[in-house]
Amino acid sequence: MNKELSRQTENLKFCQDLAMDTLKMLSDEQLDFTIGKNMGTLGEQFRHMARVRLQYSEALETKIVSPTEKTIDPSIAKSKEKLIELWQNVNQKIPQILGKMSAEEIENIKIDWKHWGVDSMDIYSHLQALIDHENLHNGQIIVYIRTMDLKFPESWKAWGL
Repeated sequence: MNKELSRQTENLKFCQDLAMDTLKMLSDEQLDFTIGKNMGTLGEQFRHMARVRLQYSEALETKIVSPTEKTIDPSIAKSKEKLIELWQNVNQKIPQILGKMSAEEIENIKIDWKHWGVDSMDIYSHLQALIDHENLHNGQIIVYIRTMDLKFPESWKAWGL
């Protein structure tokens, strides 16, 4: 893995760890909290984030962004233990996929993004889009945690929280 890709995977891990630290501090009951119309429960946010990671992972393998092949049982959103297990599994996928790719494949990969209205992306743009997506959801998590009047995990101090 080259220096740029290594930096991006570290950034991705940092973003994912913020949310994972938050998930670990919550109870099953708190996962059922919602802040309003069309936001879903906090547990559903965490489930959705796992699905997004799967979608980006599958796109690395298939070279095309499409709906995820694997479905995630909606009831997982109500269980901290099951969400953590799911996250531990999906968070390993991108590093595993990248670890199997040659330097040449990494540099030449083009991922078809027509599903999301973009012709194609190289691996760096694809990973940056995932990092941006993760941060969008981390922002939503901030709203939930602040609304619930909970203290943020230590890792969030990097963001002044």
